[in-house]
Amino acid sequence: MKVNFLLGALALVLGWMTCKNLQKAAAPASAPANSEEAAAPSKMPVQDDSETANLLRVPVDDLPPATASHRAYLSSAYWHLSMAVSPRDENVQPYYEKKWLVFRQDQTFDILIEGKVVDTGRWNWDVDKNVIYLSCKDPYINNTWAVKDLMFLMIWIGNTDLNKTGIQIKVQGHKQSPWGGQEKKD
Repeated sequence: MKVNFLLGALALVLGWMTCKNLQKAAAPASAPANSEEAAAPSKMPVQDDSETANLLRVPVDDLPPATASHRAYLSSAYWHLSMAVSPRDENVQPYYEKKWLVFRQDQTFDILIEGKVVDTGRWNWDVDKNVIYLSCKDPYINNTWAVKDLMFLMIWIGNTDLNKTGIQIKVQGHKQSPWGGQEKKD
């Protein structure tokens, strides 16, 4: 009984220390002026045209093509960004909860809200680091995410070389379309 208590206390202390380290890594040098800006993933200017200004350049094309198994895995479901949390104690959930992703084998994807395409982008997967690369105009998705996956459930974690937000997103795969009942086929 004492051993279980000590192990539980140790797990709590290690979890607390990890959270503190994530908060330090995600803390900006100067606090943003408003909470919406604070909740946004880190952005870096790419070029000066109006469409891509202030977007992080996600090097999708710098990697070899995704494996056939990753292409099949992502394209076999409708992916819902069902839950999002930030280590900065900010509510980032509204930026994700209505969004669905539909991946294609050609390494493109659509972002849908209520069944309507609101953005299209490109994706890739770094097998060695288990990181998904998403390049699109949506500033809350356009980034790299460390992936923990188990069947049709993924956790995307904003702790990569490019993504320092610490945001974690629960991504659930669904075989049936939430807008019409058809089964996902690619």
